[in-house]
Amino acid sequence: MEREEVLSELNCNFNGKDCNPSGVFIPDLCFCFFRFPHPQVPYETEVLENALPGTTIFDGILVTDRDTVGENLDVSCIPQPQNPDACEKFAIEVTESQQDRLTAAVVLKQPLDYNERMIYQVLLDASDGLYNASAGLEIHVRDVQNAPPVFQGSLAAVINEDSPIGTLVMVIQARDGDRGQPRKIVYELVTNPMDYFLLDKHTGELRTAKPLDKEALPDDTGLIILTVKARELVDGVPGNDNLTVASTQASITIRDVNDSPPMFNKTEYFVSLSENTAPGTPLPLEISVRDPDVGENAEFALRLNDVSNVFDVEPKLVTGSSQISIRVANGTLDYENPNQRKFIVLLIAEETKTNPKLSSTATLTVAITDANDNRPTFEQDSYSTTVSETAHPGQLITTITAKDLDSGLYGDQGIRYSLSGTGSELFSVDAITGAISVADCPGSGVERTAGEMQPVAGQLVRRRRRQIPTRSDLQHEQHQNASARGIEYMTYRIVNSGESNEYHDVNVIAPPTISTLYDSFETTTLEQQQQQLAKELALPTTVRIEPLLTNDIQHPRQSDGPGKAPCLDYETQSVYYLSYRATDDEGRGQTSVVSVRISLLDANDSPPVCESPLYRASVDEGATAFEPPLIIRARDPDIVSEINYRIIGNEAVTRHFEIDKRTGQLTISKTVALDVNHLRSENVFFGVEATDGLYTTLCNVNITIRDVNNHAPQFARENYLTSIEENFPIGTVVERLQAIDLDTGINAEIRYRIQQGSFDDFAIDNRTGVVSIARKLDYDRRNTYQMEIVASDSGTPSLSGTTMLTVSIINSNDKAPYFTPTTQRAEVSEDAPIGTLVHTLVAVDPDVASSESLDYAATEPITAVDKNGKEVGEMEDFKDMFMIDRSGKVFVNRRLLRDSFAVIRITVLVTDTTAPSIQQGEGLLIITITDVNEEPPVSAKDYPVGIE
Repeated sequence: MEREEVLSELNCNFNGKDCNPSGVFIPDLCFCFFRFPHPQVPYETEVLENALPGTTIFDGILVTDRDTVGENLDVSCIPQPQNPDACEKFAIEVTESQQDRLTAAVVLKQPLDYNERMIYQVLLDASDGLYNASAGLEIHVRDVQNAPPVFQGSLAAVINEDSPIGTLVMVIQARDGDRGQPRKIVYELVTNPMDYFLLDKHTGELRTAKPLDKEALPDDTGLIILTVKARELVDGVPGNDNLTVASTQASITIRDVNDSPPMFNKTEYFVSLSENTAPGTPLPLEISVRDPDVGENAEFALRLNDVSNVFDVEPKLVTGSSQISIRVANGTLDYENPNQRKFIVLLIAEETKTNPKLSSTATLTVAITDANDNRPTFEQDSYSTTVSETAHPGQLITTITAKDLDSGLYGDQGIRYSLSGTGSELFSVDAITGAISVADCPGSGVERTAGEMQPVAGQLVRRRRRQIPTRSDLQHEQHQNASARGIEYMTYRIVNSGESNEYHDVNVIAPPTISTLYDSFETTTLEQQQQQLAKELALPTTVRIEPLLTNDIQHPRQSDGPGKAPCLDYETQSVYYLSYRATDDEGRGQTSVVSVRISLLDANDSPPVCESPLYRASVDEGATAFEPPLIIRARDPDIVSEINYRIIGNEAVTRHFEIDKRTGQLTISKTVALDVNHLRSENVFFGVEATDGLYTTLCNVNITIRDVNNHAPQFARENYLTSIEENFPIGTVVERLQAIDLDTGINAEIRYRIQQGSFDDFAIDNRTGVVSIARKLDYDRRNTYQMEIVASDSGTPSLSGTTMLTVSIINSNDKAPYFTPTTQRAEVSEDAPIGTLVHTLVAVDPDVASSESLDYAATEPITAVDKNGKEVGEMEDFKDMFMIDRSGKVFVNRRLLRDSFAVIRITVLVTDTTAPSIQQGEGLLIITITDVNEEPPVSAKDYPVGIE
């Protein structure tokens, strides 16, 4: 019997142990597996769902064949109907294959998903080429927390608009996407339009939080979209990542209930309508009505409550919303009928298919306006009036008005007046009031300013009043006292280079408010006046100032103003016939015309003219008459005119002069002497007014007063007292002296000098009068100076004035103390006891009043010689034999040894304790110690004595 024909018992080895699966005997081939500690059939293993492809999930496959013949063993995966994709998810990798033995492992081929399949059953088939054996492997997929929550159930609901607060709308349900070990879920409401709902975080119950209003929603369908989040609880804490959080949207439809009436866009409307509006014309109004409900709840009818039946409404029926048109239905509107000037109509919107029928109203006010159907009418068919030929622009001639039966702009309020005809340009009509006045003269340059004349054709014309810059209070105070010193006047013009001229009357001494016709300011020379004026007015460099002379101040020539052509001129044309129009509707409506006759009245219209542009004269100070006589003359083209003259200006100037009002002869006043000092200037400017009773002309006068040297310089005080420190440096100002000379010009130029008393220690600036130190002062040399100061003018003969300047020198502590003599000597007996006064040092300080201010002391070097005159070394103890106290007393300080120290030289110091800085003097004290006979004589050696 062949071995292959014998059925032997198949023994399998698993983990080194024999096994007999199911007691089945299989010829030759045994299919065994390694198993876990608790083996089961079929065999099992586990794998995490997030295991990566290529991961070995089971490596214990062992197949043995007791036959040693045949092909090498092989193992493969057999697909099963219940797990058709198992062999696609897993692969069998053979690690060893022989004829009698095979080992293999199960390897993951594709990613796993616990939610897709939790268990895979794999059928393994082993073959030696002739026989087969199979075994099952059950693979369990273990869940991993890698899936977010999953919402379940319906997420749509419908709720009535009138549901009470707390009504359950729906229940939001979600579960953990990982079903192996699912976590608890909590809920969160992310978006909640209108804050209508509340969500229970644990149960997912969604309830109403406040009353619902479908009409308040932007979506007419009543749809509200909520965003809801579901979060997994990780160790009791809500998750916050993509694996633990999921969001979704829930849709809630609010079902409408009839809770809103139809509403107009306004509660009141107002419109104005002309009385001639045709029937069928729609009113210019924007009226709309809307019912925010839906369906039959939004169907309503429109009607008017109009007792006049003048108006009609369209449409009659509306669903939801519509624009409304109100039209004039029939009849003729008539403004003249007081009952038709205003209509009040009630608009009504009422639901038709609801119960109750909700409604609303609006009020329409229609004001009927007048139409222009009447002409203006005048009271007369023609008008006549007169005006002087010299009337200035703006002067009223007459007022003519008309009436209109219409109202508003179609009536009196809207009438506008105008003139036409030859010469009408010479007259002006106020279009609203109907006032006829003199117009601005064409081409004359005359402006409409009462009492004022303007530049005409390059001429210079004065202004009667001109506002000027305000000065300081001090200057104003000086101006108030100007009349006591004498003031001169001058009129100026301002010329702007390269541009049209602008002219100003300027004060030569201007008060701080309003300057008048002939104002002035303090000056000396004409050039100084111009410079002062330019500075006063802050004029730019392109502007220059010139005196305004008499021939510059001219009244208008022929064609320069009223009374002269082309202005009103009786001699040219005495009567004007014009057409006067009245037109309503602000000049756009109906017109009526009447004739107007304007007659001119003749007038004296020729002003006086000065014969000279500027009258000049020179006179000595103190003179009583002009030589030759000075006569101011003006001529007037009007023969009947009589010219009178008078001086114009500040009384401080004009009181020195008089004028004959008939002849114009100017004389010097006999009551007030001419004094340049009082007038404050050698040049006096003032004006002479020439008038014919109607017109006035200004003639300018310039009087030069020659100064006479009749005033000596005078100091403010007869004596000046001052004091200075003796240590002040050279050049220090001691006093500023000033003398005043009431003369002018060279007669007032002052020079200063010190006549006597300065001892060359002081000097004076001959122009400014400033006294200063000329050389070093010394209190001990001289402590008081009395200087005579002389101020002399430059006139001929020269006049002078004097004053006394007393200067006291204040002592300064600026000198060091010194010993006198520098070397002082003293003697003391060798046996002098300790404390013996040997000497008192003597020092001097010129700056101290008491010797108590001096402090004495010893200092190095201190030296000594012995009795043989030999210098004692530094190591010897002798420096403290004497003591010097602060007052300069020298005492024996210890026992004296003449044999060792016969003479002691002590360097001494004296210090000024009151000085601001250290001031010391140095001296030498020589003390000689005298011998005392305290030892008997001793023979130097023994001498033999013999007696014969």
